[in-house]
Amino acid sequence: MCLNKMDESIKKTHPEKRLMKFICKNLYYLGCGQYWYESIDRSKFETTIYVLWAIITNVYLYGIIVNECLGHLRSNLTIKERNDLIQFTCAHPSIGLKFIILFIRRDQVKYMLKRLLEGTRSIFSSSDIDKASTQKAVFYCSTLMITTYSTLILTDLEAVIAYYKEGLPIRTEVTYYPKSVDTVAAKIFRFFIELHWWFFVTIMIQVDCLCYCALVYMSFKFKALQVYFEELGKIFSNPDKRSRKEIEKEFKEAFIVGMGLHEDTLDCAKTVQSTLGAIYSIQIFESLSLIVMCLVKLVHAKRNLMFLLADLSYITVMLVLTGVYMMVSGDITHEAYELSTSIFHCGWEMSNNRDIRALAVIAIQRSQVPVYMTGLGLIKLSYANFISVVRSSYSFFAVMY
Repeated sequence: MCLNKMDESIKKTHPEKRLMKFICKNLYYLGCGQYWYESIDRSKFETTIYVLWAIITNVYLYGIIVNECLGHLRSNLTIKERNDLIQFTCAHPSIGLKFIILFIRRDQVKYMLKRLLEGTRSIFSSSDIDKASTQKAVFYCSTLMITTYSTLILTDLEAVIAYYKEGLPIRTEVTYYPKSVDTVAAKIFRFFIELHWWFFVTIMIQVDCLCYCALVYMSFKFKALQVYFEELGKIFSNPDKRSRKEIEKEFKEAFIVGMGLHEDTLDCAKTVQSTLGAIYSIQIFESLSLIVMCLVKLVHAKRNLMFLLADLSYITVMLVLTGVYMMVSGDITHEAYELSTSIFHCGWEMSNNRDIRALAVIAIQRSQVPVYMTGLGLIKLSYANFISVVRSSYSFFAVMY
C-alpha cells in the first residue's frame, strides 16, 4: 500500500521519474539487470533467485541468436528462409550488442538517470514541463511498441498462411536446430524459438524506450532553462518596495544561478552522449543495412498481401526506431540554440549594472555553441540527417539494382 501511494505521489510531482522507473523495472524483471539509481532492499534469497533468472534468460536470449547464426550452415533452406536468415542474423546480433553495451555501462546509466531526474531539480523545476516531456516520451514509446508488435503479428500471420497454403512449418526465426518438427522435442524447441522473438523484441523496446526518454528529458532540460531565464524579468517588474540596488543584486544572483544551471545542463548532455552514444550508433548501422535488405526482399521474394504488409511494417519499425533517435536529438540541438534568445530577453537591459551586462554577453555566447548528439562519432543526429540516412539506404539499393 505504501509503495502504491508513493508511486501516485511521484506520478503527480515527478512524472518523468515515474516513467523512467517503470522502464528500469521492466528491464530488471526481463533479466537485464538493475539500472535504477535508487537502492532497493532485497533479501539474499530474492537476489539469488534473480541471478538464476538472469542467467537463464540471457542463455536463452543469446543461445537462440547463436543457433540462428549457425543456420547459415544449412543447405536445405528455401529462398525465403535464406533471405529471412540473412536479415535476422544482421539484426539480432546488433540488437543483442545494444543490450550488452547497456549492461556494461549500467553504472553510467544510473549516474546519467540521477543527473537527468534529480540534478538541479531542487534549484528549479516546472510541473508543466515535466508533464509535457512525459507526454512526448510516452508518445514515442507507444509508437515504437505499436509498430514493432504489429510487425511481429503480421510476420506470424504470414507464417501461418504459408503453413496452410504450402505446408511449410510455422516459423519466424530460421535456426540450425531443429531442422524439422517431426518429433515432440523438436516441436517444443520450435515453440521456444518462436517465443524468443517476442521476448527479444520486448527487451529491445524497453532499451530503446529508456534511450528515448533520456533524450526527450534532455531536450526539456534546455526548455526548462528557457523558462527560468524568461522569468528573471519578473524581478524588475515586481520591485515590492525594494531599492534599485537590492533588485539588481537579486537579479545578478539569480542570473549567476542560471549560468550554473546552463553549465550543468551542458555537462548532462555530454553524460547522455557518452552513455548512450554507442547504442544509437548501432541503431543507425542496423537501420541502414536492414532497410536495404527489406527493399531487396521486395524485389526478389514471391509477393503476396501478407508478405508486403509484413515487409513494409518491418521497414516502418526501422524508420521509427532511427527516426525517433534523430528527431529527439534534433530537438536537443534546437532547444539548446533557442536558449540564447531566452537569455537575451531575460531583462538584463533594465539594469545599469555593468557586471550584469558582461554576464549576459558571456551567457549568450556560451548558449550559442551548438549541442549535438552524434552517432558513430561522425553523424549528427538531426531531422536533416534522418532524411539523409533514409535517402542513402535507397541510393545504395538503387546502385545495386
